[in-house]
Amino acid sequence: MGGKNVCVVPGVYDPVTNGHLDVITRAAGIFDTVYAVSFENSAKKTMFTQKERLEMLFLACGGIGGAAKIITDAAGGLVTDYAKSKNAGFIVRGVRNIMDFEWEYDIFRVNNEIGGIDTLFFPAKTEHLYISSTFVREMIIYKSDISDYVPEKVCEYIKKTMDC
Repeated sequence: MGGKNVCVVPGVYDPVTNGHLDVITRAAGIFDTVYAVSFENSAKKTMFTQKERLEMLFLACGGIGGAAKIITDAAGGLVTDYAKSKNAGFIVRGVRNIMDFEWEYDIFRVNNEIGGIDTLFFPAKTEHLYISSTFVREMIIYKSDISDYVPEKVCEYIKKTMDC
């Protein structure tokens, strides 16, 4: 049964949002071990360093209870290679809309083909449908309040880091 009780919740997490945290929390309700991993993405220019993203992910996940063990990490390379290295049987992804689903479905097909790893899709809850890291970064640039969109400890970290 190796890997069936372990999943990876990959993302760039630039920064981690309430929507991301909801997906990680929901995965923790299903899996014994959840790896929430900040990956490098060569197609994305990030606002925060990988070290900062990992710190925010750690702060966000620190208060999640339940039977699952949530491990935060940072990585480069292919998600399937990382998942195999952790004996994970699943990748968990959140989707907000049909465009997200189409994009994620294409990635699922590739991950399944090259790594034999299944993906579970969690639809976003209504209150998280419009929240994205891109949206939050724009709010940060214009020094707008982000407290409704990111976990409280992440908000505090960003305020301290960005000196706003």
